[in-house]
Amino acid sequence: MAHLCRSLADVPVDARTALVRLSRALDAGELDGELERLGVSILGAFGSATREGGDAADLDIAAGFSGQVRLLELIDLLVATAGYDAIDVAVVDGEHPVLDAEALVGIPLYEETKGAYAEAQMAALGHRRDTARFRALDLERMAR
Repeated sequence: MAHLCRSLADVPVDARTALVRLSRALDAGELDGELERLGVSILGAFGSATREGGDAADLDIAAGFSGQVRLLELIDLLVATAGYDAIDVAVVDGEHPVLDAEALVGIPLYEETKGAYAEAQMAALGHRRDTARFRALDLERMAR
């Protein structure tokens, strides 16, 4: 007799479906232990998968770490949870003001401590604002 029920892994997944799967697992606390083990302080989604309409070629995730960056292990966890392998992770670490600010304007998914995502978001936006003058000077010098 043919098996009528396909497993979840057999269902085609796009970026938006992957985001829903990931959000549900995070909301249920299913990943808390693993995220704590990896030292993840915040997670958020940004980019085309978070916006209505248009195609989403991948799922963009912002991740902050409280210690050593364990990026490959985090990506493996996210891929296994979402059932989707087109996941790009931007590490928000204060070193890249434009990237950090862009990555943190999306959807908060996880925070190790209450308010951590908002704090990181405000810091990133302030850092981008405070360094805008220097980026403009760099562009000006390159144009010469």
